[in-house]
Amino acid sequence: MTRALRLTTPVVPETKLHRQITDAMRLEICREGHVSPQGVCWFSIDMANYGGIPGARVARGICAGVPDVIVLHRGGANWIEIKTDAGMLSDDQREVCAALLLSGCRYAVARDADEVLACIDAWQIPRKKLIRVAA
Repeated sequence: MTRALRLTTPVVPETKLHRQITDAMRLEICREGHVSPQGVCWFSIDMANYGGIPGARVARGICAGVPDVIVLHRGGANWIEIKTDAGMLSDDQREVCAALLLSGCRYAVARDADEVLACIDAWQIPRKKLIRVAA
């Protein structure tokens, strides 16, 4: 008896997804940590690989739950948490999300580069529009 093949969508690791998103950001805005001609600055924060010594992050004032990408424009801070299709926000991430929103920042969760660029467009942050976002 033969079994029917069952196709499943491959799970992209978050580090690979993060790299794809930062590549898109470099193309659409500018290099990380620089200011685009339109006054946009962005960078990513790799909290998972920061430090390595238990408690080192907290001792330096870094808290769990900080989003992966920040986009600065016209004095506003726009935060984006990157998650795979299977990823869920942790309790720490939900707490930081609430704190950021209460302090007047924008916050989004994105699962791919299209969603990141859609957030940037919705927030009216200038980009080059070299990559078209699926409608």
